[in-house]
Amino acid sequence: MQPVMNKKEQRLRAGVRIFVYIVIAFPIVMIGNAFPFGGFQFISTAVLCFGFFWVMFRFVDNRSSLQIAGVIPDKTWWVECLVGILIAAVVMAIIYGIQFLSGTIQFLGYSWNAPGNSSWLNPVIIFLIQMMSVGFYEELMSRSYLLPNFKEGFSFGKLEPRKATFLAVIFSSSIFGLAHGLNPNVTIFAILNIVLAGVMLAIPFVITGRLAYSVGLHFGWNFFQGGVFGFRVSGMPIRGTIIQIQQGGEELWTGASFGPEGGLVGTFGIVLVVICTLVLIKKSGIPLQMHSHFTNSYIENEGLSKEKD
Repeated sequence: MQPVMNKKEQRLRAGVRIFVYIVIAFPIVMIGNAFPFGGFQFISTAVLCFGFFWVMFRFVDNRSSLQIAGVIPDKTWWVECLVGILIAAVVMAIIYGIQFLSGTIQFLGYSWNAPGNSSWLNPVIIFLIQMMSVGFYEELMSRSYLLPNFKEGFSFGKLEPRKATFLAVIFSSSIFGLAHGLNPNVTIFAILNIVLAGVMLAIPFVITGRLAYSVGLHFGWNFFQGGVFGFRVSGMPIRGTIIQIQQGGEELWTGASFGPEGGLVGTFGIVLVVICTLVLIKKSGIPLQMHSHFTNSYIENEGLSKEKD
């Protein structure tokens, strides 16, 4: 067996593709975020990430369509994205309510009432743009690219695509969690929670074949967590927030200086998001089973894409 090339599929093997993608993608994010564009550097990062993703997906992965990436927007895509945002907003409001009622946070007021904070709206808008961009390009990297490639890489011997997809979700989510390992105030529990969040974000993609829910959930979770309710987002302090709070309570419960994702309240929120998402997907008429993108092999998916073209 050739360790680098897959002669049957006429492309690099999955492990090589994934390695190349990770090695190049992370510096691209760092370069994009370094541009001093007053918040709009995050849009440039998203554009750079999508451009690199497209080159890899089309020419290195040798795919004829972006359908498998789940990023081709139509009416259904936008509806699912909006539903994902609403689910995340409601769950984050519940997390805020639990902490407020348990006395682990103190409400300090609203940003527009803070002395000398007449320009409170500007950082909120910048944070909104940032989280929209992050929600898109992180899902593009962690779900759109890694999931199909891990699935194809693990599909050998007795591991048919369905079983390989389970491993793909675990491995891609683990990379997603470890990528946050250098964030401020990170703990082992916080990393495990973010791995679980990666599974949460992978589930709707695997079921619907569209990245819409994942992008909406990711953006909604981050924005409402930091931009509305004033929590830290994965350890990062947020300047552009509507509600100002003082976090207290035990770290294991609240996540303390890392934010809800670092505590059991975040675990509860992640599980609640999964339940709500599955209920709404089923109500929309989509069966709770893997999409054909994840049950078919690479060659089968390519054959179907060319038939549609």
